Amino acid sequence: MEEYSFLREAMELMYNAIWSEYDKISKRFRDGEISLKEFGKSIDYSSAKAFREYLDREGMKNRVISEEWFKDYNGNEYPVIIVDPLDGTSNFIRNIPFSTISIALSKTDSLKDVYAGMVMNLFTREVYFAFRGRGSFKNGRRIHVSNIHDTRISHMSIAITNAIPFKSPSLYIIRYTNYPRHFGSAALEDCFVAEGRLDAHIDIRGDLRVFDIAASQLIVSEAGGKVVIRQFDKPYISISKVGGIKIISASTPQLLERISEIVRWP
Repeated sequence: MEEYSFLREAMELMYNAIWSEYDKISKRFRDGEISLKEFGKSIDYSSAKAFREYLDREGMKNRVISEEWFKDYNGNEYPVIIVDPLDGTSNFIRNIPFSTISIALSKTDSLKDVYAGMVMNLFTREVYFAFRGRGSFKNGRRIHVSNIHDTRISHMSIAITNAIPFKSPSLYIIRYTNYPRHFGSAALEDCFVAEGRLDAHIDIRGDLRVFDIAASQLIVSEAGGKVVIRQFDKPYISISKVGGIKIISASTPQLLERISEIVRWP
């Protein structure tokens, strides 16, 4: 498949660039020569630069939506490319093995028209891929969500930061599960839902942007899961750098309905 080959080749280059940069500057960070912020920015940039150079070599001038360094890629060519050069940066620079590269392709400027997505785990090199209507795969093997629908026995990833008021209804879900988790990479948390490692991923802080979840939400859906996404609590999600995105990914309709009821969203 042409889309798979494109995404896979790009990711290999980005993966190599990330680890090469890490090897070059990690000692400087440990020795206190550069700050945590500088370390993270350098790693992010190395990945974005590798992807940009790949597009240049291939003569591609598609519109690119990313957090970093694509201001001049604003052409009208389709597909639109949505790329997160490094999701889970703080995990990565602290060597916590939960970080990814994520790329998605969309036919229009709307998230609903994303038709291909790939996520690579930077520590295991596991690759998740989905193409609309053809299912989801991990390292070439089809994956599927769990059949869990009871919150009490569900393993849930719940994004909890100081962005959520202490008495917010979104925290009520903790009372209804024995297995709350928070990992720090929305893309990989969705992929864990897609393959049944997790039963749900909840991030309703409103801090996400489209490149955080563009690929992974498709992977969940194509694996048989259910996903609700809102941007500023509206159902239309634009492919842009604007934030305000919230998401709940769940293995079954029953689990999604129960979570929504508990957290009072959407």
